[in-house]
Amino acid sequence: PRTPYRRSSNMVHVELIFTNTTATKDIYSIKCIKLKSGVNIDGFNEIDVLPSSASIVSSIGIDFNDKTQPASFDVSFDGRQLSTPLSISCHVGELIEQKFLNEQQFNQNLVNLRGMNEINDSINLSETQMGKLNFTSIQAKVLQCAHVSSVPS
Repeated sequence: PRTPYRRSSNMVHVELIFTNTTATKDIYSIKCIKLKSGVNIDGFNEIDVLPSSASIVSSIGIDFNDKTQPASFDVSFDGRQLSTPLSISCHVGELIEQKFLNEQQFNQNLVNLRGMNEINDSINLSETQMGKLNFTSIQAKVLQCAHVSSVPS
């Protein structure tokens, strides 16, 4: 689920786990190098040393700016001698923020929701085909895709 980042409510909190899989070599100076990807990234603090066979958790904040393009950045280590690119994709559900509205507020805001990735279509089904449909399963798949849950009114 979407978790706000501590420094900005517009950012999503993402945890990165760094693991040194070497048996005898420490990794020094792990840094986040921001790239121009169209999204704002609040990188993690530099990790001075990651001992061999150890792990450390760092947090970053990503503001996807209401876009589904991935956040791309590099992680450098050993004094920028080595780096690796990272790309974190934004699931559609990450763009959805929970808001509590009563029915009147919802109706007032409904006009602003039109046209935003709205798709309308219809299909013609016979009674036999209708009987074969499992609407509970369809609803579950739609909610899963959007990364949201149904709330009874």
